Amino acid sequence: MYSKFKSTVSTLIGLLAVSMLPVLAVAQQPQIGVEQLERYKALSPEQRQKIREIIGAEQAAHLDRLLGGSNQTSGGNKQATITAGVPTRLTYTVVVQNLSGVPVVDPVVKDNGNILKNDEAVKTGGNQDHVLDVGETWTWTYHVDVTGKVGEKILNSVTVQGPDDQNRDSDLGNNSDSTEVVVLPPPGNYDLSVTKSVSTSDQSGPGGLPSDKDTEKRDDVLDQCNTWKQAKSGGYLGTKDTWDIGTLPQGTTFDIRYDALSVPDRYVVQYPAGVTVFDSGWRGSQSRLDQKAHLYPGGLAGPGKGEKMGLFTKGASNSMVVVVYGPEEGTRWHYEVRANCP
Repeated sequence: MYSKFKSTVSTLIGLLAVSMLPVLAVAQQPQIGVEQLERYKALSPEQRQKIREIIGAEQAAHLDRLLGGSNQTSGGNKQATITAGVPTRLTYTVVVQNLSGVPVVDPVVKDNGNILKNDEAVKTGGNQDHVLDVGETWTWTYHVDVTGKVGEKILNSVTVQGPDDQNRDSDLGNNSDSTEVVVLPPPGNYDLSVTKSVSTSDQSGPGGLPSDKDTEKRDDVLDQCNTWKQAKSGGYLGTKDTWDIGTLPQGTTFDIRYDALSVPDRYVVQYPAGVTVFDSGWRGSQSRLDQKAHLYPGGLAGPGKGEKMGLFTKGASNSMVVVVYGPEEGTRWHYEVRANCP
């Protein structure tokens, strides 16, 4: 059955053909092993062409598919890792093969979009022409020095294209490939984080007024819209009322009205806590102030009764503070606040 082999074909070719012909005749049941494929790849281009002439175009195409699969899984790594901050040399190897029975003139090989020069490739055909012969392999090797950053991925892709690829290349699926280099943190790596915030406490208020230790602290809730709510009355030294306004919607505005009577007192509104949005100055009777003027630096700002509409508009903070100062013993004062909901 093998009389068709010519006497000029070497014993190696004959043995290879004998082992392959029965397999290739039944393409749906391929039985060619790695050893047979490696023996075929070791042949010269002329010997390969002779085998292809004997087995015919259909079986040759099947052989090409098997060779393509074996070559896709061989070679260098598709992925590598390097350490961040460490200078590293990457070595890239690009291999182009002609798996068909037709020579290809000047195939275009692009590495990351840059055309590789064909005359710079190492060629197994033993020549430096621009023809990728049947079974021939062209190889380019080059180096890239990198210093990666944590989390970075260094991607590289390569493509090959022959004349009229869309109509003549029997398998476009193996015309591209890629690699990926992942940059990992160095050994003993760490994760630093810093945040900063600010808050107020023990605020003494405007100069010349009672200190925080002489200020009574009280809590209250303002949860009704468009209704005045009266605070508990107070007296000597300082009183600091913190109002919970958490149930009121953002965009609500606030008002205050007060009555310091005759002995001067001072009203300060803060929103958020620590940020003054209103300072009434000393309010009361001028005659009472004149008796102890040293207690009221800056003098009288107006009569005991007063009001301030639109103190502030509620934002993210859910509390406002009203501080009342009464530096003279025997003083009494009153105030009330109102929320104007949108």
